Amino acid sequence: MPDEENSPGRALELIDASAVAYWNTLGITVESAEYGHVRLHLAMRPDLGTRRREVMHGGAIASLIDAAAGASTATLQREGDESWAGQATTDLNATFLAAATTDVIADGRVLRSGRAFSFVSVEVHDEDGALVAVGRATYTIIRRR
Repeated sequence: MPDEENSPGRALELIDASAVAYWNTLGITVESAEYGHVRLHLAMRPDLGTRRREVMHGGAIASLIDAAAGASTATLQREGDESWAGQATTDLNATFLAAATTDVIADGRVLRSGRAFSFVSVEVHDEDGALVAVGRATYTIIRRR
């Protein structure tokens, strides 16, 4: 059972998806969040398509992977940690395994973290549960001096 500091409610507060303009542009929403793990949703729509408008563009999926990794990292902030000033992507890898033609869900999980970095794995599934992409990201945790 998570303590209050690591509760899903606190994790959602730390993500603050409404403050990320790019997420709003793409339509990324938070389905769930807990310490070190988030689930994000991205609805398929024609303006996210490729030349074949029914297929989601890889750039949208890569952005979702990055968002899930960043949000997972954000959930690591300890209450009262005044040194935490944010996080930034330092490395991102996306592997596309199948075409996404429906809404997609990204599950981001922190694999390991320390004071300065987090290493995150992300899986992206379509509505039927098929794995359409996987990703890895390294985030730097920005600290105030």
